[in-house]
Amino acid sequence: MNKVVIIFGAGKIGRGFIGQLFHRSGWKLFFFDAIQSVVDLLNKEKKYRVEIASVPPQIEYIPVEQAFGPGDQHLLAPLIDTVPIIVTSVGANNIEKVVSFIKPLLQQRKSNQPLNWLICENADNPARHIRNLLLQGADEAFKKRIEENIGLVETQVLRTGMPASPDILAKEPLALRMQNWWTLPLDKAAFKGPIPPITGFLPKENFGNELLRKIYTFNGTNGPIAYVGWMNGYRILHEAALAPEMKDFLRQILEESAHGLIHEFNLDPEEHKQFQQLALQKYTDPALNDQIERNARDTKRKLGPRERLVGPATLCLKHGRFPEAYAIAIAAAYAYNGSDDSGTMEVQQMVKEKGIETAMEVFSGIDRHSTLGEKIVQAFKERKYLLK
Repeated sequence: MNKVVIIFGAGKIGRGFIGQLFHRSGWKLFFFDAIQSVVDLLNKEKKYRVEIASVPPQIEYIPVEQAFGPGDQHLLAPLIDTVPIIVTSVGANNIEKVVSFIKPLLQQRKSNQPLNWLICENADNPARHIRNLLLQGADEAFKKRIEENIGLVETQVLRTGMPASPDILAKEPLALRMQNWWTLPLDKAAFKGPIPPITGFLPKENFGNELLRKIYTFNGTNGPIAYVGWMNGYRILHEAALAPEMKDFLRQILEESAHGLIHEFNLDPEEHKQFQQLALQKYTDPALNDQIERNARDTKRKLGPRERLVGPATLCLKHGRFPEAYAIAIAAAYAYNGSDDSGTMEVQQMVKEKGIETAMEVFSGIDRHSTLGEKIVQAFKERKYLLK
């Protein structure tokens, strides 16, 4: 097997997790990124620094073969003809853009060898979404190639990535600081051909529900900590997660999330409890020193109907328990104004101009007259997210 991988998205996960796993397995790394300054830096430095947040810290430099930008599609075409694996880690909002870039490359691909596409995105059914995008307007030959030779492999990314410290970034602007986490669960059945022995790969059967489970458990814990923590004056994630006034609230969040998932997917309660503990360990780890703002930004996306707050809430409700704690967390997210990104500002503008009721219907699909909607509005107006 040609031990070469192309990673689309040279961000924290692409470089600081996926790239490191492949490098440790002896693979050569090629990157694509939409930001030309990142591409230029990677091509200039030919390496980047990854610091693992452990005691003591582990520091490793990852070599880079070459990086490509949006204008380099013609240079990627011969390379993609030879690689057995590509990876995308571009963010859920950018999936359609990256597919539109990759699709012509796959159509030009001459090799009949399997190509596995690892999808490292926090998104709802991303493999199905990508497959549908690839099939749009495809001729019969390309449809056959997609079904027979291209494996669309969903993964669970559980490692958190952060910028390095300012003094390090001043010298090494590509430097990253990453959580001490080394496994990548992925969909065993989706692979075409043998699964390569990559450090950290954890192929799992019956993967269909695992990505949603991850989002509703990990992100579904992260979101309430971030938004309610911020409204109670905290700015560092683990400090909020460990705050005494958050203890009962987080216990209730975990119970509500588990209630929906266990009943929906017939999960083993004890096994799922252990899975939840992994999330808690992550978000209470002082070594990460993770900023709440980094986790809370883009509320427009994170307040979506199947995202980290509304998704677990409605699933819990579906199975007969009212999500009291999630109603408070959703209210806190609508009150959050700590970021200046376009998504957060759009939510805040609508709340200010048209009220929480309209914003909740537009961004979360929650009827203001439903029991959940009324509870969220009440929690917002009475500021029930203030726990102190």
